[in-house]
Amino acid sequence: MMRTLSVLACPLFLLSGCRKSDAVPAYLVIPAVGLTATDAQGGSTSRITDVWVSVNDKDLGVWELPARVPVIAEGPQRIRVAAGVKKNGAYDDRVQYPYYTAWQGTAELSPERSTTIDAQVQYTGANIWAERFDEVGNLLNTTTDSDTSLILYNPDEHPGVSRDGTTCAGFVLEPGREHIQLYTDQDFGPAFGPVYLELDYRTNVNFTVGYTYVQSGTTVFEPRIVLVPTGSGGNTVWNKVYIDVTTYFNVTSVSNRDFFIQADLPSGQASANVYLDNFKLVRAE
Repeated sequence: MMRTLSVLACPLFLLSGCRKSDAVPAYLVIPAVGLTATDAQGGSTSRITDVWVSVNDKDLGVWELPARVPVIAEGPQRIRVAAGVKKNGAYDDRVQYPYYTAWQGTAELSPERSTTIDAQVQYTGANIWAERFDEVGNLLNTTTDSDTSLILYNPDEHPGVSRDGTTCAGFVLEPGREHIQLYTDQDFGPAFGPVYLELDYRTNVNFTVGYTYVQSGTTVFEPRIVLVPTGSGGNTVWNKVYIDVTTYFNVTSVSNRDFFIQADLPSGQASANVYLDNFKLVRAE
């Protein structure tokens, strides 16, 4: 009896193996996901790093961009791509961004062939306050203990600085001008649901982004995140961060909510440059 079962098991195993090898995947290629947004929404810069992919409502998991997703399917298929970001810039904390739509469309798939889709998303359900630094003046004030100030960089005069072809802001730290603290003066009210602070930045020095608020009659400055130099070898590049400030806005015991940006010239460093653009607060409508 034992010998008979062994003989029968082998053909069944081989048959199962043949069936699996017959399932040749097609490949869905997603090079990137772009954002389409209006000037009133703070522009179209984004840093979408991951996608949640489904085909015909079947979840295929989370993929880092650029993605090449194997799919066991052939012919026209319904595709859904949800955009993900690194919350607070953390490599291991990736989330679907709650204020981006998901891209949906149809793709023709063929075994062993790659089909590329151009996925674009938009803001949805979002109330956006934005400072793009494109107007005369800006919405960031300088504290009295700062010994330098914010500079506006016009792309015509500084073509190598601009993030997206428009004016950006920044500051220089050097001996005699070693400290800056900028703050908004909007007195943001409480909000419910997810709240994110978005910021495009380019820097060769650490700088801090934090909260300022009034509690029990006292104004408090509370650091939230330290952003580190972008690029290497003396060459800096633009980056974008999505800072989760949900808890800060859901707390009702504080008032006069605002944000600050602070930097100091490190000891032994001759100078530092920080550039900022598309500073926006994104809340539920």
